Amino acid sequence: MKYTVKQKALSVVALLFFASCASSIAAQTLTIKNTFGADEESLGDYNLYSYSKETDINGDTVTNSGFALGNSTQADWVSEHLDARIKLEFLYQNIDSDEITFGILPTGYVYYEPIKQFGIILGNNFYKKFAIPSAYLAASDDTTKYGRLLTGKAGSDYYVGSTNFAAELNEFSGGITSSWGFGDYDNIYLNLAAGGTFYTDYADDSGFNLDFGLNAGMDDVFDMGFTAHNVTSDYRKFGAFAGLETVPNLILNGQFYYNFTDSDYLPEACVTRKDDDGNSVYKYKKQSTKYALGLTGGYEFEDLGLGLYADFISGLTNEYIGEVKYYDSDGNLVETKVTTIIRDSTIVKYKNNKAKRTDEYPHEAIPFYAQVRLTKDFNKSLKGYVNVKVRATLYDSNQTWYTFYPHFTCKLPNKLGTVGAGLKIEANLTRYAGVSGLSIPLTYTYKFKQSF
Repeated sequence: MKYTVKQKALSVVALLFFASCASSIAAQTLTIKNTFGADEESLGDYNLYSYSKETDINGDTVTNSGFALGNSTQADWVSEHLDARIKLEFLYQNIDSDEITFGILPTGYVYYEPIKQFGIILGNNFYKKFAIPSAYLAASDDTTKYGRLLTGKAGSDYYVGSTNFAAELNEFSGGITSSWGFGDYDNIYLNLAAGGTFYTDYADDSGFNLDFGLNAGMDDVFDMGFTAHNVTSDYRKFGAFAGLETVPNLILNGQFYYNFTDSDYLPEACVTRKDDDGNSVYKYKKQSTKYALGLTGGYEFEDLGLGLYADFISGLTNEYIGEVKYYDSDGNLVETKVTTIIRDSTIVKYKNNKAKRTDEYPHEAIPFYAQVRLTKDFNKSLKGYVNVKVRATLYDSNQTWYTFYPHFTCKLPNKLGTVGAGLKIEANLTRYAGVSGLSIPLTYTYKFKQSF
């Protein structure tokens, strides 16, 4: 975990936490959840132990190993009209014994809904509070940011501190929501939301990114939704979702994405670049896609305690949204244009269209993701699952990544908490001739709930 220094004010975060704490006076239920250890599903991108291979710009393979230990404390207040959350994460990581980092990540929100038809939210992370049901990915057990009426994190994360100690902060966001129910039993619903994120980029250029979305459906029949994120920027994103809910225990959802960049579901691919001397250098980068189509399904066999789920997301063309930089004959930057780029095209060039530097992608490279998840409830205390994931670049076998991930959770007796552990194995059979990474998550979670 490397931190870079940015000069940012912490006042919005302090204000958020103060408002959240003050709101607890009216809370009817207080829930405190504490997780100790390291697991990327609960503590960011880190596991207790990680080993990985990487390829540098010269095409050489280097290895990295790391140890991480963290703690996440989350407090939720819920009342009739008020919902607030504070979450504070601490992380210590040692990479190959030559880099020791301690980081703090504070997040939270305050949501006030005086009437069902109107609500307002402020914070620096909304989590999955406004997630569209049909945007759910069953095998991943997750909802992408595209499936949330408000992202809560339209801007980038930034860091305040030094290399060895830093606070990681999210951009400050806000939004308004409106919920409506129709029919004799309010079983037909319509949810609307609009908001945005205040951001500051590396050049201290502040701005505002706008989000909006809608979610409609009928209980136990269907669900649908639409989101538009970052619509005021050149990197705007759209998502459309639909799902059937007519069969109990069955999940069947379809999704369409525009400008899909979610790194959790995209493969890395090798980009070959010529330097100023004409030599080839290499860089492995996530492959965004301009259009993507997704399908997820699954079924829970209650009598057997089994669940079987599958996700698929594929790009539809070899296009993506990116930057083209134009230079004059002296090599000075004249213009940066965000546009549709076809892989194999020139990314950086002179104003007179003479190529200065090219990024060469695999021909017809289309990103693809698939995952299968098998869950098993052995008893009330012991549960397990196995995930098998494939991230690939179609038409290029060198860019196919495999993940095998068994995981178990065990509830301790006398309500003493839950222990979770697993083993995640990453492989690229062509690029690394086998295992390319291994990580071990291990966590202990304790939850306390009190009603007033």
